[in-house]
Amino acid sequence: MRGRPNALELPFCREEELADIVSAIRAEDCRAVFLTSESGLGASTILAKLAEAAKEYVPVLTVHGSQSLARIPFGVLTPYLNLQDTPTEAFRLGVLRQVLAAIDARQGELGGAETGSGDLPLVVIDDAHAIDEGTAELLVSLVMSGTINIVASHSKRHRMPDPLPKLWSTGMAENLVLHPLSQEQGHTFCELMLAGPVFPATSWHYWSTAAGNPLFLSLLINEAVEQGHLNKDAGTWVGEPEPHVHGRGLEDAVTRVLRGLTREGQEALNLVALAEPLAESDLKRLVSGKAIKELLDWPLINRQSPSSDLLVLANPIYGQVIREIVPVAQSRVLHEQLIGDLTDDGGNKESLLRRVLWAVEVGIEVSDATLLRAAILASKLFQSTTSLHLAQEIHGANFQLRATMVKARAKYNLGDYRGAFTLLELPQNPANVHDLIFGALLRASTRSALGMPVAMLMADAQDLRKAGATMALADPGEAETIHAYSQSSALMVELIGLSRAGRYAEMTKLTALLAAQQGLPTAADRLNRTIALTMDSERLTAQGFPEQGAQRAAEAFALEHSEETDVFFLPESIMLRHLTAMLCAGYWSAATGAMDQFSMEDGPIVFTFGGGASVVRGMAMVRTGAFTDALKVLRGGLDSLQRSDPQQLLGYCMAMAAYCAARLGQRELAASLLREHVDSTGMFVVLAHERAYLSAARQLLLPDGGGLAELLAQADAARDSESAMVELNALVLALELGDESFAGRAAEVAAGVEGPWARGMCLYAAALHNGDGQGLNEAGKFLHHAGVMGFAKLALAKSAALLNGTGLKDQARKSRQGLGKLAATGVSVSGMAGAGDGGALTRREREIAGLAAQGLTDREIAQKLTLSLRTVEGHLYRAYAKLGISTREELPEAL
Repeated sequence: MRGRPNALELPFCREEELADIVSAIRAEDCRAVFLTSESGLGASTILAKLAEAAKEYVPVLTVHGSQSLARIPFGVLTPYLNLQDTPTEAFRLGVLRQVLAAIDARQGELGGAETGSGDLPLVVIDDAHAIDEGTAELLVSLVMSGTINIVASHSKRHRMPDPLPKLWSTGMAENLVLHPLSQEQGHTFCELMLAGPVFPATSWHYWSTAAGNPLFLSLLINEAVEQGHLNKDAGTWVGEPEPHVHGRGLEDAVTRVLRGLTREGQEALNLVALAEPLAESDLKRLVSGKAIKELLDWPLINRQSPSSDLLVLANPIYGQVIREIVPVAQSRVLHEQLIGDLTDDGGNKESLLRRVLWAVEVGIEVSDATLLRAAILASKLFQSTTSLHLAQEIHGANFQLRATMVKARAKYNLGDYRGAFTLLELPQNPANVHDLIFGALLRASTRSALGMPVAMLMADAQDLRKAGATMALADPGEAETIHAYSQSSALMVELIGLSRAGRYAEMTKLTALLAAQQGLPTAADRLNRTIALTMDSERLTAQGFPEQGAQRAAEAFALEHSEETDVFFLPESIMLRHLTAMLCAGYWSAATGAMDQFSMEDGPIVFTFGGGASVVRGMAMVRTGAFTDALKVLRGGLDSLQRSDPQQLLGYCMAMAAYCAARLGQRELAASLLREHVDSTGMFVVLAHERAYLSAARQLLLPDGGGLAELLAQADAARDSESAMVELNALVLALELGDESFAGRAAEVAAGVEGPWARGMCLYAAALHNGDGQGLNEAGKFLHHAGVMGFAKLALAKSAALLNGTGLKDQARKSRQGLGKLAATGVSVSGMAGAGDGGALTRREREIAGLAAQGLTDREIAQKLTLSLRTVEGHLYRAYAKLGISTREELPEAL
C-alpha cells in the first residue's frame, strides 16, 4: 500500500521558542526581545505567529527588513507612511506622527480601550539587520519612552543598525538564539508534515541531512515525495537513505544563503564541498586565508572539532547542492589542483570516501585497494547504494572476493538477507588467510537473520579451521600466523553460535582462548579482545551480572579497531549488549540515554537499530509498568523491524507488545500479535525474555494456568543452564500475573543478581513471601526510587492491606501516603494484578466511594444513585480491596 499526501504544508514546530518570546516580552523590565537566527531556521514564521496572536490583544505593526530598502531612510516603514517630503527634521517628525497614528488606528480596531503598561503596542521586525538607522532610532526612542515593545529577528552574520544594540546596555532587551531542530523535534516535524507515522531511520536521515534546518527539511521531504524516494508503506512513511538529485527549490534556498559571498569565498566553498573534510593547510594552497575566514564567519564551514585543522560544511545540504551544480570539467580541474593522484594514505575515513566518490564522478582512475576501502566505509555508514556502486568499480581478480563481501553487507543493510546470503555462498577461492576470514562474521549474522540452525554456524567454524590448516601446510613459514587467524575467526563464529543457543556456561573458555591468541598483529589482537569482551558481556548479563556485563561492553567499545578490515557490525553488536546489560540491571534512563547518544554520535547506525531503539525504550517502559506508553512505542518499532531486523529483535518487540496489549485489555490486538509471532534467532538472553512475555500474554488471554506453567518451565531450564537473569525474569512475570507461590524462589534468585531492578524485586518477593507489611512498604519505596513504578504500586497497596488487617493503622496510612506520592509523580502506571490504588477504581466505584467518604450511608447512596443496596455494598467492597483499606473511615485519605 503506497501513497502520498495531497499537499505538504510546512508545519509550525517552534511552540517552545514562541512561548519563550511571549514570556520574555511580558516581563516587567523587558521592552525588547531580539531573536538571533540563521536562514531557514524559522524566525520569520515565529514572528508571523506572534503577530497573528498578539493582534487580538494589542496594536501590532509588522516591519520587514530589506537590503534594497536599507539605504533609504524609513523605507521599511513605507506601508505606514504617506509623506513625499525630503528627509529633514520635519520629515522625521512626520514619520513619527504617522507611525503613532497607525498604532492608534489599530487600537481603535480593538475597541479603543487604553492599554496598560503590561500590554504596550507591539512592533514586530523581521530581518532587523536590514533596516535603516533612521528607522532604528525612531523605534528605539518609542521603546525608551514606554510607547511600544519590540520583537525583532536578525541574522547571526549581520549586525543590527544602531541604536538597536544599545537596548541591551540599558537592560531593557533580551536576546534569544534560535537553534536547529533537535532529533526529536525533527521526527515530530516529519510526522506533522507527512500527516502520519514516519520510520525513525527515515526521519533521522532527512533531519541529519538538513542539519535540523526546518526550511531545508521541508524542501527535502517535498522533493523526496515528488521523486518517489519517500512513500507510504503499510501506513508508515519510509524513505530511501541514499541522496537524490535535488530540485530547484533546494538550489534556490542554498543560493539565497550564499548571496553576497565573494568570488574567492565561493571557490573555497566549492573545494570544501567537493573534498570535505578538508585540511585548512591544503585549502590555503589554493585560496587566501581571508576567503577561509569569510566562510568561517558566515558561517558556511566549521572546524570538525575546536582543535582540528579539518574543515567541514556547516550544513550537509550545501555540499549536496554545490556538488550537483559544479560542472564536471571544473570539478575535475579542482580535483587535480587540490589532490592530484588519489592514494590511500589511511587518513580520515569520511574524507577518503568523499574524495574517492569525487574521483569516480569526474572519471579519475582509483586503485582497487582504495575503492575497496571506500566501499567498506560506505557500507558501514549505511550508504548502501554508494557501497554497491564502488564495489562494482573494482575489477582486479585479487579483490573480487572482498568486493563480493561488501556487496553482501550492503544487501544486509537494506534488509535483503536472502540476497546477502546468495552472494556469500558464491564460489570463493581465498588467496590468503585474510581473504579466508573476511566476511566470516557477516556470514554467521546472515545465517542467524535467516533463522538457519546453530549447527550450520558450528560447521562454518570447523570449515575455517580446516581451510586454515590447509593454507598453513602450503606456507610453512607463515603457518603460525595462519593458524592464529583461522582459529580466531572460528572461535568468533562459535561464540555467535553459543550465544544463539544460550550455552553461556561454555562461552567462558572460548572467550579466554580468543583473547589469548598469540602471533597476531596489533589490529587483529584488538579485534579478538573486542569480540571476547563483547560476548563475555552477554554471558555475564544472562548469568545475573549485568553491571559487570555493561562494564565489559564499555571496555570493548573503548578499544580502537580498524573499521576497514571487515564488514561486520562490530559497534552495533557491542552497543546491543551494552544496552541489554543496562536494561536488565534496571538503569532505564542510562540505557535510553546511551541509545540517544549513540544515534547522535554514530548517526548512520540508527539504520541498523531502527526499530531496535523502540525495543530499548519499550522494554524500559514495560519494566517500569507503563504499559500504555510501551505499547505505543513498541508498535512503532514493529513497523521498522518488519522491514529490517539485523539484530533479530522483531520477535521480542512483538512479544512485549502482545503482553502490553493483553495487560491493557486489548485482547484482539494481543491475540493477533501472538498469531503473527515468530521466534527471534539472535542472542538467547533476548529470546528467553521474548518467550517469557509470550507465555505471560497467553496466560492473560486464557487464564487456565498454561502460561504460568510455561513460565515455571522456562525458569527451571534457566536455572539448569545457570542463567539467573533469565530465571528471575520468568519468576517476576509470574508474580506480576498475581501468582505469589513463586515469591520465595524469586527472592532467592534475585538476591544473587546485580542491579537495582533485582534488588527491588528481592525486597518485594521476600516481604511478600513472609507476609511482611512493613517490608512491603520498604520494597515499595525502593522500587519507586528505582523507577519500577508498577511493582512499587503493587508493593505499597499490599503493604497497606496487610498492615491495616493486622491493626497497624498508622503504618498502613504511611503506605497509602506512599501510593499518593507515586500518583503525584504524574507517571502513568497501568494497573497490575492485585494492585490497589485509586487509579484502579471504575467510574462507579469511585463515585460511590466518594459519597461514602462524604459521610453518606449505604442506603442514602443507593437512594441518591437509584441503585439497590446490595449493588452499593458490592461496589464499596471492591473499592476497599483496590484501595488496600477495610473501613469507611479510611476512605477520605485513601481517595
